[in-house]
Amino acid sequence: MTYEKGKRFYEYTNDIHNLMLNFEFMHKQCFKLGRVECDMLNFLLQENKPVNMKSIAKCMDVSHSRITHLMDSLIKKQYLKRIPCQVDRRTFYAEITEEGKEITRKYKEKNIQLFKDFLDRLPEEHVQPIFKMLCFWHHCLMNMNDHL
Repeated sequence: MTYEKGKRFYEYTNDIHNLMLNFEFMHKQCFKLGRVECDMLNFLLQENKPVNMKSIAKCMDVSHSRITHLMDSLIKKQYLKRIPCQVDRRTFYAEITEEGKEITRKYKEKNIQLFKDFLDRLPEEHVQPIFKMLCFWHHCLMNMNDHL
């Protein structure tokens, strides 16, 4: 591959990434949640158990103080609850509430519907090749990530 093709690929994927962030941002505003708040709720929903703040900060690659701030915000909205550690009084766990699970599911469903609507506008003969390439790209990126 030539340098110019690599550069164009980088520019296109960067543009797609930024458009997707803007797309997500618009819909997150409907739920009055920021991007990192949604990420935190998604993470806790996937974990399906209380998680200590240090682990959340590490997995999300944000500071412990940022996690504390996010947690306070999500507790006020009743999407999370803080659980003190029985062994170490300095340690707290975050657990997603039923309200948090519901808002996270609604957000995901809304995004799935928006993507469905987008795909419905494409000619059917374009949809399958897009999926095939997207799956291949996903596989390649996951393999690259495993080697980093």
